[in-house]
Amino acid sequence: MKIISNLFYFSLTLLCFIFNFVSYSNAIGNVDWILLKENNDGKEWLDRGSIKQLSNGEISVLTKFFKNPTNSDDDGELSLYVMRINCDEKKYKDTSINGIHQFNSKWQNSNNDELIDVVIENSCSEFING
Repeated sequence: MKIISNLFYFSLTLLCFIFNFVSYSNAIGNVDWILLKENNDGKEWLDRGSIKQLSNGEISVLTKFFKNPTNSDDDGELSLYVMRINCDEKKYKDTSINGIHQFNSKWQNSNNDELIDVVIENSCSEFING
């Protein structure tokens, strides 16, 4: 009887976990990706719905970058970034890369990287005009 009871509780726990995950995965799909720029390095997208106001005139945004393949054996690489942007100073820092928190990220300039520049420009513009 104890085995049946344990099996029942295990099954119930598993079902709760599965149903909880299903609603979470649906929420992940509700993004508003816009392709900002494409160049020889790759493609850069911005999730318009992710732009959030923080303190000190800063915003947080979710971006997606596809790095073009470097050779014929390479499929390219897709990465997700949560960026913190200071619109006044035109600086940014990556606070999360592919879901991994970047605890020691430092403020930096784009160093004329046109894909980062377009993220900063569009994100700040969306925030101001949104």
